[in-house]
Amino acid sequence: MENLTHAQLLSFSAVKQVGSRTDCFYTHLETDSRKIDASGVFFALPGVTSHGWDYLDKVASLGGRVAVVPRHLNLSHPVLELIHVEEPASVLIKCLYYMVGLPPKHLVAVTGTNGKSSICFYLTQMAQATGFVSGLIGTFGVGPLDQLQEAKQTTPDLLSMHQLLSKMAGQGVDFVAFEASSHALDQGRLYGVPFQTAVFSNLSRDHLDYHGTMEAYALAKRRLFSFPTVEQAVLCLDDPQAFFMAEVVRDKANTLYYSESNEKADFYVTDLQFHSAGCEFTLCHPQGKTSVILPLLGRFNVQNALAALASLWSFSTNKALLISALKELKGAPGRMEKVSAESLSSASNRPTVVVDYAHTPDALKVALEALKEHSSGRVICVFGCGGDRDRGKRPIMLSTALQYADDVWLTSDNPRTEDPERIIRDAVEGVSEHAFFQVEVDRRVAIVRAITSASDQDIVLIAGKGHETYQDIQGVKHHFDDKEEALRGLALC
Repeated sequence: MENLTHAQLLSFSAVKQVGSRTDCFYTHLETDSRKIDASGVFFALPGVTSHGWDYLDKVASLGGRVAVVPRHLNLSHPVLELIHVEEPASVLIKCLYYMVGLPPKHLVAVTGTNGKSSICFYLTQMAQATGFVSGLIGTFGVGPLDQLQEAKQTTPDLLSMHQLLSKMAGQGVDFVAFEASSHALDQGRLYGVPFQTAVFSNLSRDHLDYHGTMEAYALAKRRLFSFPTVEQAVLCLDDPQAFFMAEVVRDKANTLYYSESNEKADFYVTDLQFHSAGCEFTLCHPQGKTSVILPLLGRFNVQNALAALASLWSFSTNKALLISALKELKGAPGRMEKVSAESLSSASNRPTVVVDYAHTPDALKVALEALKEHSSGRVICVFGCGGDRDRGKRPIMLSTALQYADDVWLTSDNPRTEDPERIIRDAVEGVSEHAFFQVEVDRRVAIVRAITSASDQDIVLIAGKGHETYQDIQGVKHHFDDKEEALRGLALC
């Protein structure tokens, strides 16, 4: 990593100002006033509830010497040398690229209410399979695909985003897929990220506590397609908001549509069949038709895989290799993820077990409906309701499970500071006294009993925790992995 001299900082800022620190150099750039010291440059960026320029005194108190601030504010400070520029974020990016390096060549941004995480995860796998060194920034981790680290946010802050991209480029990564949340788009966290492909999956009610209205929420998503670097837009034709997104795509950009079955799309499928191991269909694409076996569960995962395929279509010179990558896809962690029993004996009387993050009534309904299409036997659901959260949805969760599953096991799921038995009583309240379901407070026991009660034709859905590996009880996170517990159950079959 290169150091940045004060003279270079002034040059990147395009100002004629001559400060008293022309022989100084800096080792890091910061947008968080708490991280500054004498060797760092502070960039005062706008925020949601407060702004960077509100913390100039804090910067000075920690030894900061220089801050880059918006010119239009006409700020002054008795201690700090202020560099006044039109757009501090632009200067920040120039300085960062000098110090750390440019981002990877190929960048894909994915937005939508549902499917962002899975599409990005499939994109990185397919890119890797077709010769790229790929990386990911999103819910399932950050970094090169084979070295993913835990993600702290769906979409990082502006500085972290650019730092991650430059770091990955330094690791040899040449393709990155990342999630573009509506919050990030509204807050300018993707400013200056030179992505070429923008993807839209769908839009449904979410985050209205932040955006206020569905109109504002949709507008935030649409910003992704107006970025000047966008050369290709990939849109789901099954969602009516696709055309709203397409309105701001520049004329010179290529627009591709994907759909589960709409023949007007560039990518769609016919002859869709569901099996316990995945989906089988005929893929219709710009070069013809291809038979595909997709090892993923759920109709919606067909759409997610098509989104990934369409996004990579123009990047790949070998279309046959790209399409063949579909059959090797691994399910996204905790999203309709099949629990592998390969490490166990070859007994054939085991049910299919799926772990999914579904923890709302709508998500549980979608997951159960999807598994119904894959099952030749019963669909068995194990779920609980989180503590210290919306009590009103608890009976709705149980009603949903009873309506869409054949057998239901009601158990615990992150009780937090609440009594697990109280949570279960809330869920049962209002449900018909004639409804049949099992109650087992101990989630570990519930999972094992549900699996051992199932036949090899059944599918057991363990819902609510997905990729999480803990149970939150009275403020303490105890290790608990649904997949590990499922393997214990499968070993007893």
